[in-house]
Amino acid sequence: MCQSIEGPLMNWGQREWKQALKYMNKEDGSPFSSVNELKQAFLDELAKGHKVVPIGDCDNFDWEHGCKGHPINEPQNS
Repeated sequence: MCQSIEGPLMNWGQREWKQALKYMNKEDGSPFSSVNELKQAFLDELAKGHKVVPIGDCDNFDWEHGCKGHPINEPQNS
């Protein structure tokens, strides 16, 4: 999953930012300490040219489009 960067910066109110604090974490996995810190992190990513940020772990992430997919292990027929 991923979250748009520009959308929240333009459209979210205080309530939505507070909700996001419950599910968005820093790259090291620690929580953001405030709405202002989270907003600054979004601005920092935007300054890097990124369009989306990951929600959760993804080892195949594109900062413009999100998850690029993962192989699926199909069950083998016996």
